[in-house]
Amino acid sequence: MATSLLDRILQYFRSPQGKKLAANAQAKAERLAKDPRTQRAIKKAQDRVQAAASDPRTQARVRSFVSKINKR
Repeated sequence: MATSLLDRILQYFRSPQGKKLAANAQAKAERLAKDPRTQRAIKKAQDRVQAAASDPRTQARVRSFVSKINKR
């Protein structure tokens, strides 16, 4: 019986090699989250998104885009 891609990925992450990879990725993510440069970059991106979200023209463009998607 053929296994799905998701089954193979899950099987890999349950293996010792996959567990090690996941632990390394988690440790790196935690280091990045504590890094002041990363925090500044995230804050800057949040501010840009928030500013764009408060712009009426951007809101209109988003509503237009969503309505086109909903029509499909």
